[in-house]
Amino acid sequence: MISILRICIIVFVATVIAVTAIILSPFDTKGKIAFFLSKVFSKIIVTVSGIKIFVEGKELLNPEAEYIFISNHISYLDIPILMQAIPNNIRFIYKKSMNKIPIFGWAMYLTKYIPIDRENGREAMKSLKKAAGLADKGISIVIFPEGTRSDDGNIMEFKRGFSVLADEAKKEIVPVLIKGSNNILGKDSFKINPGKAGVKIFPPVEFTRDKKLFDGIRDLLISEKENFNF
Repeated sequence: MISILRICIIVFVATVIAVTAIILSPFDTKGKIAFFLSKVFSKIIVTVSGIKIFVEGKELLNPEAEYIFISNHISYLDIPILMQAIPNNIRFIYKKSMNKIPIFGWAMYLTKYIPIDRENGREAMKSLKKAAGLADKGISIVIFPEGTRSDDGNIMEFKRGFSVLADEAKKEIVPVLIKGSNNILGKDSFKINPGKAGVKIFPPVEFTRDKKLFDGIRDLLISEKENFNF
């Protein structure tokens, strides 16, 4: 019952925030209003869900810089958690089909979140290149290179297509590790279990076209996953 109440509150607040974002989008040329609203919304989600976030490495970032953040993905709650943990003006890549959702999908599109058609490789590449363009406009991009949420919390193989975005953007890469959010909200569950989530931010690294870059980041996240305690 409490979990249902939490979800109802989140949906109500999401609707209010989304409508506000749609109305203000014509005046938000730099995306700062959208970023502020996302921060507010994510804070409400985290609070209502009873999540206590522990962040390590935030001091390694320049809040005014643009980065490409590469993170593992284990829960729907990863997005609001990262919105709270990362100080930069960030946007996420989402499934294009979500654009069809009234109000919510419209708001995401109008506030410069990046829709991607995973069934159409050519269109997906166009979306990734468009996302890279935002990195020259004061916006950082968060990538979940696994492509979907992990079933068991383990870090899956990275999809190579996301390297296109990094190559186009030519921004520093920031590896990010999330741990614990899947215990709060599992992949196939709508039951929210209040608890702790940890975010570890690693030092930014220069982008190179070396194919080993993404493999090295994945290896780093895997090796640090067991040692990251909070």
